[in-house]
Amino acid sequence: MRKRLLTGAVCLSLAGMIMLTACSGKESAKKGNVELEILLADDTLEGGAMKAVVEKFNEEHKDQGVSAFVNEIAYADMETQIKNRAKAGNLPAICKMSNFDTYIDYVLPLDDTSLDPDNFNRSGVRNGKLYGTDVNDTAVGMVINKTAFDEAGVSYPTTSEERWTWDEFSAAVKEVAEKNEKITTPFVIDHSQQRSGTVLYQFGMKYFDPDDSTKVTFRSEDTKKGVEFFLDMFKEGGISKASIGTGAENAQDVFKTGTVAAHMAGNWVISDYTQNIKDFEWTPVLMPYEKEKATCLGGNWLYAFDGSGMEDQAKKFLEWFYQPENYSLYCQTGNYLPGTKDVEVDYEIEGINIFNMEIAESIKQPQYDQSITEQEHSGENTGNALRDALDRAIAGELDADGVMDYVVTQFLENLTGVHE
Repeated sequence: MRKRLLTGAVCLSLAGMIMLTACSGKESAKKGNVELEILLADDTLEGGAMKAVVEKFNEEHKDQGVSAFVNEIAYADMETQIKNRAKAGNLPAICKMSNFDTYIDYVLPLDDTSLDPDNFNRSGVRNGKLYGTDVNDTAVGMVINKTAFDEAGVSYPTTSEERWTWDEFSAAVKEVAEKNEKITTPFVIDHSQQRSGTVLYQFGMKYFDPDDSTKVTFRSEDTKKGVEFFLDMFKEGGISKASIGTGAENAQDVFKTGTVAAHMAGNWVISDYTQNIKDFEWTPVLMPYEKEKATCLGGNWLYAFDGSGMEDQAKKFLEWFYQPENYSLYCQTGNYLPGTKDVEVDYEIEGINIFNMEIAESIKQPQYDQSITEQEHSGENTGNALRDALDRAIAGELDADGVMDYVVTQFLENLTGVHE
């Protein structure tokens, strides 16, 4: 009985602490003496980028009654903590996370700030209001084994005008493999729908009609041509089995062995390759194209919570954060691709700007398709329909028409109000 009472007392005590913290924050906010909590994950792994910016903010605002601090927790705990803290009335002032739609009821609109939605690469506008700000982007790009290319005497693009077509790229990596004993695989690509989807966008694929977001336009001659090219590269040995999930190795790990000519990956591999590749030189290059230049974006959002009691101060922090001199510090420290269009970053690691070039030159269709999925079909899910269909095609179960049939069926069955 005593144990049960003790447990109850502890629960009451914790609840009291949560309420006290929330009330204290709101009271402090009224007095203009507040400490903004910024909830995030992985800042330590990424060079302490947010911590560096927060230190700058605190120094500049030390006499203004407002400061900030970073609360870094495990990414796996973020969703649970946000939902629990929302119920307890103890939300943090600001959060960095890969989504905000799940918590849209708690997120603070930012329409009355100086933040311009059109200045962000990815749209955080929902129902006509700005909720999330694009804090860092991830982009798809190409990394080559420079040592192998140089030894084979095969050139690679250093300017946009020199971009390969996909046929030219295929010939180039095969020539590198033929002329170099160490290269056993011409090309690896991550087992990722974002990566394979980028290839298809370059052939002209569209998930949704640009003039009618309810119309699924995945089934097309452009899509079919891209799928057939992808499958032919695999059949001819241009893509390793590890790349499409039928092997044991991760494509990123395979590239680090020095046995691969080129790797289509996300920009985050740059830090890994810088630290861990010692036996050969590598470099990012511009991706091939067929009909279009395209890359797919991902990344994280930075947003404020409604109900923290510090809404005005959180808005001011976000406005300060995105000033170019502050935001460039964040991107440089974390080796991030910026989520805005008005900042230039001096990176210590060579090659990162190649990914920014890909973003700048990309067609808008990948971002349009993503925005339709996020804004008009929030909570609905087509899974990894494209990736799964390509896996089945590689296994001999589907042809290009079958891939298109599968993807279209998944969209029609799982997304409300769409048609072909």
